[in-house]
This record gives sequence, structure tokens and C-alpha cells, in this order.
Amino acid sequence: MGKEAAMLETNIGALALFVLLGGARAQIQAAPEEAAPRLQITRMGGRVEVEPGSSGESAAPSLPYLPSGSIVRVRSGFAVLDSDYHASVRAAEGDVFQFLAIRPEGSRSGTMRIAAVEKEPRSLEVSVGDRKFRLRKGGAISVTSVWAGEMLVRSEGAGAFLAPGSLANDGSILSEVRRMPPGDAVTVIVPEAAGFEHPAIERSKLDVSGGGGRTLVVEAARPAEPALRAREAEARRILTGWPVTAQRTAEVIMEKYGPPDLAISDRLSWYDNAPWKITTVYRDPNEHIDVLEQTIGYSVPRDKVQALAELDVALRLSRDGRELSATSESEETNFLALNLADDVVRERRSPGEARGFYLKTVIQMNAGRSSPYLKGLRFR
Repeated sequence: MGKEAAMLETNIGALALFVLLGGARAQIQAAPEEAAPRLQITRMGGRVEVEPGSSGESAAPSLPYLPSGSIVRVRSGFAVLDSDYHASVRAAEGDVFQFLAIRPEGSRSGTMRIAAVEKEPRSLEVSVGDRKFRLRKGGAISVTSVWAGEMLVRSEGAGAFLAPGSLANDGSILSEVRRMPPGDAVTVIVPEAAGFEHPAIERSKLDVSGGGGRTLVVEAARPAEPALRAREAEARRILTGWPVTAQRTAEVIMEKYGPPDLAISDRLSWYDNAPWKITTVYRDPNEHIDVLEQTIGYSVPRDKVQALAELDVALRLSRDGRELSATSESEETNFLALNLADDVVRERRSPGEARGFYLKTVIQMNAGRSSPYLKGLRFR
């Protein structure tokens, strides 16, 4: 871990110069109680391996919090981890990264570092405020608390990129991926209050076992078969009073994703049924066919909100602009709507062109023809 710490020391020196040049703004604020930044598992599905750092500290007692120096390998499914520095790490099957934390000391602020190691990641991404950073093999970013409500994100290596939808330093919205040269830095506005934005996953929802050496194998606990059967029975009991269209839609989703996590009189909901964050089938007494709502994590630039409204395909943007939902009669048409929303955000199609493509594709689908836009999220 000495090499990584030395690299961070270099970055901290550069940060000190940055602060001196802009010192009139405010004094550097260290993390609360001089604590090192922490990283916790917030959500996961599948299997993850956690190899503690060279300090010899075991990860077992601290889970779902990770000790500094940990190497995380996502063997299947996905993992979402949050830091009390307002940073979120998202990794999918095949991704490997290392987490390193540097404790605040004197006037030196605390720093967390996420590095892509071992192999080329598929979708390793770090979000800080309204910026998203993608990492390739050999790339890393450090997140440093500079002032209350501000974080400095610095690239290391040649494999760090600003993702589309992020804000550049000049305030412009990026429509394409932009590489960050080593040493490049951006200041990100975050909530002033320190701490995690989302709760950690409950330890009871994790199955933890020993792997090779000190490596831990962490799996999302699967409900016992009796519990699954009970959930399915409750969902089917509720469905008996629903209109036929909503019943059929719910049956299709249950066949694919299993029993819902929530079953109440007017809705069935599934959480983290990848690629979705939330899937909900609503009971509609008016027999409308658009009863399926599906949500993804997706940051929409402020200057693209109106364009999505003009697309007019039943999209809903969350208040914080970080989640996008589509509602229609099927999962295929929700994929279609969200793929076209991404095309509009990236300016590959105008709202009118995307709307025409939507109508044409739905007609072709009803005639038995398919399209890649119906098969999954093309931008994931």
C-alpha cells in the first residue's frame, strides 16, 4: 500500500498549492472527528469478493464497511457502494477496483481513492455530486474534501473519463465521454452535511464466507424457499382482484424476476432487478394497458429536460434528476423509450425524430418484427 499512499501524498501536495492560490474563499475543513473516509456496501446482487489490504486488517468484522486498501472483485451481478464523501461506486460483473482512504491530518484534508486494477472493467463508474467518472484499467480518481459542500476530484493514470451528462468546469454539459489527463481536476458541489447519502445494506442480507487466504466471499442473501413461496402466494392473492390487463403484465414480470419484494392492493414492486432499480406493476381500475413502470439510475442534464418532455413517450424524471422512469404496456417498450431518451440527451436524434422512430418501432413490434432498441439498454 506504500506506493498508493506515496502517490496520494503527491496529489495532496498539489492540492495544497491549489488551496493557497484560492485561499480567500474558505479554510480547508477536515473530515468530521479527523476520521478517514469510509466506503460501505449499499446495494448488491450476486457475488463479490473482498480482499483486505496489506495492513492485515480483516474485512469480516467491518462489513458492510470496507477497510482501506481493500480490493473488490465483482464475480457476478452488481454492487453499489457509497462513501461519506458523497461519492458512489457502481460496479458490475467482471469489474475489479481498489479502495484506499487517507485520514485527515492537520491542514491536510481526507482523501479517498478508487482505482481500476487487474483487468479492464466493463462498467466501473464513480459518481460525485452531478459528475460521473468512468474508469478504465490503470485509471484512478481521488476525492478530497476541500471545503464544506465541495469536493475536489482528481484523475490519476490515463484511464479516467468524465461521462456524458456531467458538468465540465466551465459549466457546460458534456454530451460525449471526455478523457481526463493525469492530474486533471474538477471541483464538485455536494451537500454541506458530511455523511452517507444512503443507508448501508443490512448485514443480515449478506452471506459471508471465507475464500482463498483472507479473501471474503460476499453474496446477497437469497430468501429461503418458504419465504419466496409465501411472497408469491401473497402476490397472486392480490392479483385475483385486478383487471385482466394488469394481471397479465404482472404474471409476465413475475415469470422473469420472481415474486415481488412489495405486494399491496394497488401495486407490485421489485427492487434492484437488474438492469432496473425499481419495477412496478400498477392495478389500474380503468383497464389502461400502460401499467408497467421501470426506473433506472440516469442523470439528465438540465438543458435536456425540455427535449425529453418533447419526446412524449411517458418518461418521468425524479426530482433530483438522477433517476429516469418509463411507463408502458411492456418491458420491451420501456427499453425502447429509455434508449431513445439517451439518444436525445446525446443529441443523436431530435425529439421529433426519436418520437417517429418510437411509433415506427412499436408498429413493427406488433407485426412480429424486433429491434435492438427493444432488447435491453443500449447505453449500459
